Amino acid sequence: MAPSLPLPAPASMDPLASPEPARTVRRDGLDVLRAVAILSVLAFHAPANAREALPAWVRAGFGQGWIGVDLFFVLSGYLIGRQVFGPEEPGGLGANLRTFWTKRWMRTLPLYFIVLAAYALKPWVFGTPFVGGGWHYALFLQNFTDLRDFEQSWSLCVEEHFYLLLPLAAFGLGGRRWPAPAWLVPIAVSLLLRFFTRSTLPEGLDASEVWVRLQWPTFQHLDGLCAGVFLARTAPTWQRWPARARALCGVLGLATVVAMLGVCVPRLQQLGGVWLITGLAVGFSGLLVAMESLRLPTAVRWPVYQVSALSYGAYLWFGPIVRAFERRGIAGPPALTLLAFLAATLAVSWVTYQAVEQPCLRLRDRLLARFKEARRSVTALGG
Repeated sequence: MAPSLPLPAPASMDPLASPEPARTVRRDGLDVLRAVAILSVLAFHAPANAREALPAWVRAGFGQGWIGVDLFFVLSGYLIGRQVFGPEEPGGLGANLRTFWTKRWMRTLPLYFIVLAAYALKPWVFGTPFVGGGWHYALFLQNFTDLRDFEQSWSLCVEEHFYLLLPLAAFGLGGRRWPAPAWLVPIAVSLLLRFFTRSTLPEGLDASEVWVRLQWPTFQHLDGLCAGVFLARTAPTWQRWPARARALCGVLGLATVVAMLGVCVPRLQQLGGVWLITGLAVGFSGLLVAMESLRLPTAVRWPVYQVSALSYGAYLWFGPIVRAFERRGIAGPPALTLLAFLAATLAVSWVTYQAVEQPCLRLRDRLLARFKEARRSVTALGG
């Protein structure tokens, strides 16, 4: 449940952090998808005692909540792509890179390092080790290791590596002018790398071990991000499609997601995991096309926005919170325990949203304004 205190209108939040400035008009459909993604992830990671007490069919649904991460990737690729394919900054490559990375890193890094510090302080505060902790967490390299703590950070590594490479390709290599299908090439590369990785894995690994080795490394999981960039590149075309055609994309996208879960998940130890990531990227792309223009009634928009705006913090903080529930034996009726877990996660996220994220976004906007003013001064002197 969302915190009762209202949130000020922030810079638009992407799944794991949004690229859009505060003045951008929010899109309700993207907020819905973002809220669905974080609630799915929280359902998957909910306290075990509450999940195990649920009816079998509900547990089965919660067990598929991990797909929220792949939905986040598609959303993130689309939102970042809108920035990359928007108006180019005057001042050439350096100005464009500086603006892009300032927007991204002032949005993602401050809260990440606050949460990382909380994990690093666990031995002194809670008497429990930060298992596997080390310098690689500061450089976003932990997705190439055997993660045992702060496990959800693997997806942040994928995102940060993508934030580093995408503007270099778009602004440095002329990617803004590439034909749209060129942005699908990394999907094929990731697919081939997963095939290769699967062929080299030792026999006898269980499904979860196979899945981790296929999905955590960055270059094996570019499908959703690049699918989102492709959607951003082609948006002027599909945004003109009639509502019925876009709705059909949504139906086909949902059917694709369900089919991939039904066909590939039982075969993760074979080739199911190789194809699953690509199939989810395709399916969620169809859903984004269908949902992007959705407009919500005012009464519904507020709670959806609350959950969407807190999604980044919730993704970072749910690990310590679920462990607190499990280690302290916090239990009750399953529904109440789940609501308490959701409320606690969003409440902590709200606190750091106000204390960390919002001040950093305001600082980011001031820095961007200074960059623009500096360019004007240089132009005036040169003129």
